[in-house]
Order: sequence, then C-alpha cells, then structure tokens
Amino acid sequence: MVAQPLDVVTPVCGRSLTDESWLAARIADLNASWRTDSMRVGATLWWCMTASALVEPVVRALARERPIPAPTLDRLALTLRADGSVERVEIGAAGPEGPLAAGPGPDGGIAESDIAVALRETLTAVIDHLTVVSGVREPALWAVVTDVVASWAVDAGRPAVGRRLADAIGAALPEPRFVEVDGRTFVRRASCCLVYEAPGCEKCVSCPKRRPAEREALLADYARRG
Repeated sequence: MVAQPLDVVTPVCGRSLTDESWLAARIADLNASWRTDSMRVGATLWWCMTASALVEPVVRALARERPIPAPTLDRLALTLRADGSVERVEIGAAGPEGPLAAGPGPDGGIAESDIAVALRETLTAVIDHLTVVSGVREPALWAVVTDVVASWAVDAGRPAVGRRLADAIGAALPEPRFVEVDGRTFVRRASCCLVYEAPGCEKCVSCPKRRPAEREALLADYARRG
C-alpha cells in the first residue's frame, strides 16, 4: 500500500468516517495532492491508507496477545496527514462494557471473535458510506481490508493471526493469501490501490495487476535487498 511523508494535522473522532460530506472532502484533498480528478482512484487510495490504519492496532494486539478495547467508531481517534489521508488510528479507553481481551481470558481462551465483531461493524459502517460517496463497489473495498489485515499479520510475524481475524470478520472478506519468495513471506494481494493511475506513479511491487512472473521477480529482488 502507498503513503506519502506529509506533515500530520489535528486528530479527529472516529465518527467522522461515517460523515459523507467529510469523506468527500478528504478524498478531494487526496486527489489534489496526487494530481488526479478520478473519484475512483482517490477513494481507493484513501481507503487503502485508512483501512491499514484501522486494522493495524487490532492485528498488533492480537499478534502479541495483549488486551485491546473494542474498536468501535466512538473509541477511535484519527490522526490525518495534510493530504486528508489517515496517518494513524488510536483506540481509546474501554467504555461501560469493559475491554475486550486480545490475550488469554479467565477460561484460557482468546476473545478474538468479540474483537472481530466490533471491527466488522466499524468497517461495515465506513464502507457503506464510502461506497455512496465514491461509487467504488463494496467487494473492492473489502478486498483492501483483507490485504491490510494480511500485511500487518506478516509484519508481526504471525500470518495465522491474519487468517483467523479475516475469517472471524466474515464472508465479506476474501481469504488472505500468502506467498513465499526467497525465504520471505509476502501477501498475495486481492486488491489494487490504483496508484499507478495517478500521474507519475507506477504499479506497486506486489500489484495483482502485474504479470505473475514479473511480480515474483520484483518480490525476489525486494527480498534479496532486505
């Protein structure tokens, strides 16, 4: 997925993600930064960054078996870049129902299912409104979620956590896929961020729209370079 090293601006509340006027304005900001007038490109790029920021704290907590509050919209604090994209998401203190454990509970189990339900509800709410604003189809947006869940799981060294979380989120997500290249695990992506359609940009190394042999060669080179 793509990002730009832009200055971070004022945090906003998670409920902003369901405000269609706010979403449209943020996509317009991103389009201006990337010099594209395509709502499809801008919305997809924006969602790739936002979805990545939304799932990162959840995947990291599950991978480390650490407690985490339920990732509901009311608990989220977003930090934005100057171009309108989401830099970081923090999950606030637990509400009246208490924290949901990402580590062993009293019965020795792991309450990943409860965390997944809360995350699914948050993602569904955002995707419902983003589809209305952008016209991008829901399956394409859910495919992005699959890839960012898988990517953060690989980053944490726990691909199995990504599989379990995606499965618990539900059938809207394609199954995460992984590939081994030169001894390293990469995500075999189901989604395309469309960055190559922005002026002066190229396809990502792992882009699913590359020819398989080309993509494998680029990943092998990336793996060798560490």
